[in-house]
This record gives sequence, structure tokens and C-alpha cells, in this order.
Amino acid sequence: MKKFLGIIVLYVLFYTNLHAGVTTGYKFGKGPLKLTEHMANELEYYFSGGKRGAYAEKQESAWKPGLIAISVDGNTSYFFRHPIHVTQVDNKAYWGIAISNCKKKSGKECYLFANAYKIVWDNGTDRKKRRLKKKDIKAGKTIAKLTELGFYDSKTSNEVSETKKKEKVDVKKVKDENIVQKLKELKEMLDDGTITEEEFIRAKKKLLN
Repeated sequence: MKKFLGIIVLYVLFYTNLHAGVTTGYKFGKGPLKLTEHMANELEYYFSGGKRGAYAEKQESAWKPGLIAISVDGNTSYFFRHPIHVTQVDNKAYWGIAISNCKKKSGKECYLFANAYKIVWDNGTDRKKRRLKKKDIKAGKTIAKLTELGFYDSKTSNEVSETKKKEKVDVKKVKDENIVQKLKELKEMLDDGTITEEEFIRAKKKLLN
């Protein structure tokens, strides 16, 4: 009996260490998450080992998805690749490194989104459906799967992108209008003798630069 219990304990310890990256549930993303178009394309790259999607490229060495952390705004990520052939095993907390680096890049909170082919971010969808199949990834169905699971909406993503572009244009327009107004004020000050010609030229140069 003692021998049997010892075998069970050893199995549990071995299994826990083997799946160390997926036992830290408090770091998993939870709740709604809407990915940007860029992020959806990056996920296709990640799940396909860099071979599929908008960012696909020739890979010098074959790899498969390790784990990936994503920011709460769905725009930034940090991931690790898993070599096809493992020659050395270490005890680094890669999930923690991914989350930390994602946070540094985005300036926002980040959580694990996927471990290998399994999406661990719980947005309320069926857990079984959040495990991507290799045949679907190879067939270029990753983004369709993200859409089906509610993580991505191409229409919403495009609308957000257009809004951000409009905001940038509006900011530039306001800035230009402010410069024109200040130039008018400087000209009035020059005309009524408040400032000299030299002061006007210096102030104008500063504004336009």
C-alpha cells in the first residue's frame, strides 16, 4: 500500500512539473478580450510556427508555439517559441517572463493567452473549443477560430483603427490651427509696437519649428 501511494505521489509531482506553465491559473486572462487586427495576425503567426498568415516568413529552424501573453487591450503580446527537438530543459518561469515583457512593451496589464495550442484566456467559451487543431491552423483557419470564440471581430477592429486614424488627424488639425492663431497674435503685437521685428522673427521661428 505504501509503495502504491509512493508511486501516486511521484506521478503527481512529475505531472505538475511537466505542466508547470499551466498551473499558475491566477495569471491566465479572464473575461472579454477583443484583439486588434495586428494581434490576430500575430496569433496566426504564433500558432502556425511562423508559417501562416499576414506575417508568415521562412523559418530557419522549425518551431511550435510555446506560450504567449497578451495585454488587456488586445494589442500587444510577448511569446516564446518551443523548439521541435528539445536538447536542454531548464526551470525558468517562462510564463512570468512573457507577462513581464508584454507589460513593459504595452504599459498595460498582461495575462497568458495561450499555452502551446490551447487558449487559456477564459472568455466564457467552451474550454474544449479553445484548443486549436493543427489541421485547422495549417488550413489557415486560425483567425476564423478566434472570431468564432469571440476574441476577434474584423469589422470592429477596422472601425477602431479608423477611429484612431481620425483622432490623429484631428490632433494635427488642432495643432495647426493653434499655430496660425499664435502667428496672427504675434503679427498684431509687431504692428502695434509691443515687440520688435527681431523678437517677431525669433518667436515665429520657434513656433514653426
